[in-house]
Amino acid sequence: MGKPALIELEGADGIVRILSGPGMGDRGAELATAPADFYNTPFEAIYTAHAYERGSTYNGKRIKSMYPVFSVDIFGTKDRPWEHWDDEWATALTDDQDAFLWYTTPTRTSRRKLAVRLVNEMQFKPMRDPRLGEYGRVTMNCIAPDPFWYEDDSVFDRWRCMVDTTDGHIEWGSVTVSNPTPYPIWLKWRLQDGPAPGVKWHLPDFSWGNKRYRRAVQDADRMLILPELLGDEHLDIETDENTKREPVRSPKDTQIYLRMDGKAFVYPLRPYLDPVEVPVGVQNAPAGVGVRVECPRPWPKPWGLRR
Repeated sequence: MGKPALIELEGADGIVRILSGPGMGDRGAELATAPADFYNTPFEAIYTAHAYERGSTYNGKRIKSMYPVFSVDIFGTKDRPWEHWDDEWATALTDDQDAFLWYTTPTRTSRRKLAVRLVNEMQFKPMRDPRLGEYGRVTMNCIAPDPFWYEDDSVFDRWRCMVDTTDGHIEWGSVTVSNPTPYPIWLKWRLQDGPAPGVKWHLPDFSWGNKRYRRAVQDADRMLILPELLGDEHLDIETDENTKREPVRSPKDTQIYLRMDGKAFVYPLRPYLDPVEVPVGVQNAPAGVGVRVECPRPWPKPWGLRR
């Protein structure tokens, strides 16, 4: 017989509870049977058809929010009554703060988390007073607006320019990027600036064969030249076209998008991309400035699919 996975809830209250696996019920709550709708990222294939088309045409897919539903059995322990643990569980999930379901495989080959919130109040329908048996079952209807299971540690790489480029020449280096997941991922960049204005970064935005703009070949080596920085203006960039925050953030200029002149990152890393070096460049900068790239790890399942 196989070993159970470790399933934990890192509550919105900051308390970590072991719901299943080794140590389960450490805080009076155990995962009940038949949890639903959090094992696979939901999607809907989009097909369209014109008036006289035979059949239909595939036009992509829509990634939908996940709506996990699960129950926990809450019980009294030697040192605490049922009521204490039930009261504590009431603070584990809210509608306006993230809690995290953690799933660790028995072999610990993967550990991933899913951010969840309550859609409505916790459901509690006891057959009789739970204090009589020191037991009750509570059901949670949740939403995962970002419906992917994430590894806690994204993959980072850095490059530091050790050459002075204030004479205007471009110094080139490289960072390594990769994507072992079955979905495209969007890179995150953090750029360091010098004390004087004028530093200009050159970052890759390769198509990786993506035909979304019918420029897979033309954009195979596309580089994006960022605007000159103001001086000590360290940029934080999310290339994701669906980001819920500003794609480019500056601590000094809240309207830096106006300086981008309409330029934007438009390509994600393709699925199952082995580690590969990509070029980065900088000019008008003193020696010592650097760049960091982050490759998130979103997975459509809490285990497996790793290439």
